[in-house]
Order: sequence, then structure tokens, then C-alpha cells
Amino acid sequence: MRETQATLTGSCAFSVGGVHTIWLISAILALVCILSVSTSCRQAVAAKGDINIAVAAGPITLDPRLATDAESDKISSLICDGLLGRDDDGGLTPMLADRFERISDTSYRFFLRDGLLFHDGTPLTAEDVVYTFSSIMDGSISSPFRSSFTRVAAIEAESPTVVRLDLKEPFAPFLSYLTRGIVSKKAALAAGASFGTHPVCAGPYKLVRFSPDNVVELEANAAYYGEKPRNARLLFDVIKDDNVRALKLIKGDVDLVQNGIPALIIDGITKSGEIRMKNGDGSVMSYMGMNLTDPILSNKKVRQAIAYAIDRDEIISHRFKGMASKANSILSPANWAYDGELPQYPFDPAKAMQLMDEAGFKDPDGPGPLPRFRLTYKTSTVKERVEIARMIAHQLEKVGISVRVAPYEWATFYRDVRKGNFQIYTLSWVGVSDPDIFHEVCGSSQFPPNGLNRDRYKNAEVDALVEQGRTTMDEGERKKIYSRVQQIVFDDLPYVPLWYEKNVVLYRKGLEGVRVRPDASYRVFMDVGKK
Repeated sequence: MRETQATLTGSCAFSVGGVHTIWLISAILALVCILSVSTSCRQAVAAKGDINIAVAAGPITLDPRLATDAESDKISSLICDGLLGRDDDGGLTPMLADRFERISDTSYRFFLRDGLLFHDGTPLTAEDVVYTFSSIMDGSISSPFRSSFTRVAAIEAESPTVVRLDLKEPFAPFLSYLTRGIVSKKAALAAGASFGTHPVCAGPYKLVRFSPDNVVELEANAAYYGEKPRNARLLFDVIKDDNVRALKLIKGDVDLVQNGIPALIIDGITKSGEIRMKNGDGSVMSYMGMNLTDPILSNKKVRQAIAYAIDRDEIISHRFKGMASKANSILSPANWAYDGELPQYPFDPAKAMQLMDEAGFKDPDGPGPLPRFRLTYKTSTVKERVEIARMIAHQLEKVGISVRVAPYEWATFYRDVRKGNFQIYTLSWVGVSDPDIFHEVCGSSQFPPNGLNRDRYKNAEVDALVEQGRTTMDEGERKKIYSRVQQIVFDDLPYVPLWYEKNVVLYRKGLEGVRVRPDASYRVFMDVGKK
């Protein structure tokens, strides 16, 4: 799984409806015409064999051992294959290892494919696999995935193509962690901390250019062991402004945008038939994170009041145009461990104010302008994120919570979240497959840098349950365990689940092979070509 900026769609914070939509579309199309006059002779960025993809933010690192933000994880997955991977339905599938055998509940043997080569032409062997996982486990790099491998008792290369992994005890989600990309030991040791800017792996693409704030260019790997990409290159063009992203798609400067065009203008820019759309249900869950070490937010009744004060139906209706549904768990309803009995926090301003009264944060002047307390809401500078943050802030202000929206450039914003330098923020979890994510996100041993519990949540029963869930091999029993976890977390509310988003891809008419996956993986871009 990985985190991304909450994919919140919209344009102007409090303007909705047909008049505003028509104005916005007209403004964009007019700007296209103006720009076209001066650029009519300019060729599109991507050549015929290239696919140019617009993204809202660049990756922070392309080292798969360190990648936790969505762009880093999804782009690095095109460069670095793991022993196993995920298919379109989220199931595990062979990658670098074409098969494995379960020796016992605690021992596995993986057989690498013959003739595997890294991008630099050197052989990929079992020693590289051992190095990759050992570097995560032994702390030689500060990997947030270290806790995923604490149950590994031993890892050894039995031959150049055979790896044996022994666990200290049964560990149900273990195979899901072997999707992490394998790196070249030689190249990683030589590069040190800079490996993330020029990774050497064995995926379907190799890195050509890495300018995180501008473009990431990948070239198809001619020596790839699997089915070769349909295109020669993928260019990820970092375009932070939503309207500019839409403009470039309309003009043909980019070929494809996934989850990056405001829903309000999709109908307008697809009417001509030059821009096509595909969408499907997704496993992306957007949420509001809260710092539980903060003296205000440490109070559960305050957190619950915030949940009751947010009108998610209004946001989903007006901003997403129905392309989202209310969330109540990190797990999506399609996940086998999702608890279908979980309720929702309805929009109830009166309940929100009652809870804050009970928490000791009474309204100091009744209907007057003075707030109960003040919060800073951090977000990225991407326009739609800022506007949705302002909309949520406006809703919270109606119950007496003063909110200052503080936009930051993506790298700064994400660094602050990881360091705990925030009160509230919004992000999304992407690509969640195994319910062991509750250990990563809610386990009290998983405060950064050891894990992903950035809200600093502690609950002894949750700690015990997630440990039990990790060692219980029966899926039915695991489902019962994680149902209880979801119920506790829903009540404790270390974060407010907001919505599950549909994955939406907009693309130029001349593209073939476009599809979407529930986890919004970029692996589907391997199949995209031009007529």
C-alpha cells in the first residue's frame, strides 16, 4: 500500500452547479484556443512510440525499499519487479520467482526464473534477493517496511537461483510483502543514499531521466523476462495545476491522465470525442489524519465531533459527481476482510456540538464569532486539494472550529506528515490488499520511522488483535479478528474515513489498450499503445 494526496475533485470551493461548470469548461477551452495559436506548429512531447502521462506530483524516491508515497511506489513498480506481484484482481502472481514451495508454516523456498538480468546487464541472483530484504531488516537503510520482516529468522541463497526464507513463527500476510521490488546489490552499495535517483532493477522499464518536480522518463527494457511493454517509453509529466493538466490533455501535449482531472469538467472535455474516459471501482480510501498527541485532538469526542461535522454527501455529490462513496474503513468493500456491518458517521452538526461540549470545548459566545478552538489543516498546493480543504474547513467552522488551511509543496507537506508536524491533514491510502495494514497504520510500535502510524494512535486491544491476525493462518478466523479491529478503530477514530474513489482515466482518442485497476497501479500502462 502507499499514500497519496487525497484525490479530491473540484474547482472553486463553494461554487457548484451548471453555471459554474459551463464557465469553467468555457474558460479552459478558450485558453486552449489562445495557446494553440502560438503553439500550432509545436509537436507533442511524446513521439509515436511514447506515452506521455500527466501526474499531479513527482515521486520522492524510486528505491522500492523506501517508497511509501503513491507516485514513488507506482512508478518504482514499473522499474523494480518483486519475487511476486499483483494481478488485476489484487491476487498474488509470480514475477521474478516463477514458483515457490511452502516447506512448512514457517519456511518457504523461492525459485528464480532462469536468465534474469538487471537493467545494467548484470545477472540477478539469489544474493540480490537476500541483500534487498536484509538491507530492510538490518537497518542499513531507514525503510518504513522494516517491521514487515521482523518475523524473518533467516534468509539464505541456497544456489544462484534459489532463496530460502525461514520465519520465527507463522505469519499470514508474509507473501504479500514479497511484492517489494528487488534491487541490484552491487549498484545499491555503490550508490548508497542516491540509489533512489537512479535505481538498477529488473522491471519492464528502466530509468532514463529523473527530475522529480518536472518529469520522470522510463524506457522499455528490451531484456525484460516477461511480456514486453507495448510502448517504447513512458514519460510522467509533473503538472501540479489541475486546469493546466486538463489543457495539456485537450491539446495533445499529454496522452493520458489517471485520477487527475476535476469531475466537474469531465463531461465537457469528453463531448467532442477526442478525449475518452474509462472508470471503475477503486480501493483508494481518502481520509483526514489527526495528530493524537495534540492536546485538542487527543480527545476522542473531539475527533468524533469532527467526523459528524463533515458533510461527505455534499462533497461527493458536488465535487465528485457521484464518482465516490462514503468510507468507514481503510479496507474497501471489495476487500475480503472488510466488515460490512460497520456504520457510518452521518452529517450531524448538533451531535458534533454536543460532543465538543462534553469534551470541555464549549462555545465561548454562543452564536457569536469566537471559536471553540483553532486547528491548522495541512494539505498540498494542488488546487483541488486546497479547495476541498477549504470546503471542509467551512463545514467545521459552522460548529465552532476555526480552521486555517495551510498548503505546502508536496515534498514539504509529506515530510511534515511523516514527522508528525501537523494537527490535521488529508491523504489517501492506495493499493491496500491485506488487512495487515492495520498493524502498519494503527500498531503502537509503528510510529515513524519504524512504520506508518503517523497519527500516533495507541490501543492495547488493537495491538493484541493485529498481532493475532498476523499469526492466524485461517482466513475465516482472520476476518473475525479484523472485523473487531475495524469496529474499535471506527469508534476511536484516529483518522476520519472520508470516501472511496472510483479510478478515472481520461485519454486521447488514438490510444489503445487503456484500462484501470482497482488499486490504480501503473502496471496497466505497459499495455497502452498508439494506433
